[in-house]
Amino acid sequence: MPEPAASDVLAAMLSAFQPLVPAQVAGLPKPSLAMARAEMRNAGIGNYVGSTGHGSIVATDQQAVRVRATMRFTLWGFVAFDVDDAVTALTSNILTKRSDLAAQGFLKLSFDGSSPPEETKQPIAWRRFADYDVLYEFPYEDVGGASGLIHPIQSQEAATGAGWNVLGDLGRWDDQETPVFSIRGQSIITELAALTFFADPLHPPTGSVTITRTFDGAPAPADAGTLVQFLANITNASAPARNQFVSFASPSALLAQFVSDGAPIAMGDRNNDGIPESYVPTHVVFPAPLVMTSVTDRFELSYSQAKFDQTGVLYLRVVRQGG
Repeated sequence: MPEPAASDVLAAMLSAFQPLVPAQVAGLPKPSLAMARAEMRNAGIGNYVGSTGHGSIVATDQQAVRVRATMRFTLWGFVAFDVDDAVTALTSNILTKRSDLAAQGFLKLSFDGSSPPEETKQPIAWRRFADYDVLYEFPYEDVGGASGLIHPIQSQEAATGAGWNVLGDLGRWDDQETPVFSIRGQSIITELAALTFFADPLHPPTGSVTITRTFDGAPAPADAGTLVQFLANITNASAPARNQFVSFASPSALLAQFVSDGAPIAMGDRNNDGIPESYVPTHVVFPAPLVMTSVTDRFELSYSQAKFDQTGVLYLRVVRQGG
């Protein structure tokens, strides 16, 4: 998401403090909360404060804006003594809730004092303001306007002029194309990760998915039956299977074998509605490392159709030993 609007940040601060406003006493005006002062500040160079991982596929920049502000409470009483007590009780309550406020982004909190009690005429009551200085941090993620994760590197062999795209350990299937995702040895693979967006989760893409562990020149591979058995066979330490496959009726059937791998990531806007899509990270960890010792060894995922028949994107990544 882009840097949040100042109005959204200030609204979040007021919303966090609103439950601290004391209850109204019958016969008196309602206590209230306002922001007496606010100053926007950078949280760091370019607002960068770190990075957030979204499973095994991607990490995004964690950014934040900060606000130094004064939160002002208006308190009421029938006599001056009442508002003095109200300020003391409110300050005690706020300081008690420091941990809760810190969890909501309030980095610093202090009582800045209060105005002297003043008598009002309509209605006849006493009023006093209580000010609390805060330093607030509002975090947000930034994908730099990216609509996707893969930017292919164009490569060309000088002698023949042959060209190809280098995608590394990351592949992408969508409603435009679904190329075979193939990894060659020498490799040690420990898990398979996915990052998924389906525009209509109730009607995801159809078409079967096949995972194959094989090698160049191999005969037709054997069907392992289930993903659990397939992974057990190809990672068997004493006699690993080198030529097996397992199939799934649809991408959703494959992903049903995976487990959650972190918080979703907002990225892209394929339907141009101004709202970034939510991509869900999942993964399956191999029972033991898959060791492919030769460049002729292959680990592949293939899709039965040329493209998804429903709007969606599926990123696939193999995770190698050591990350």
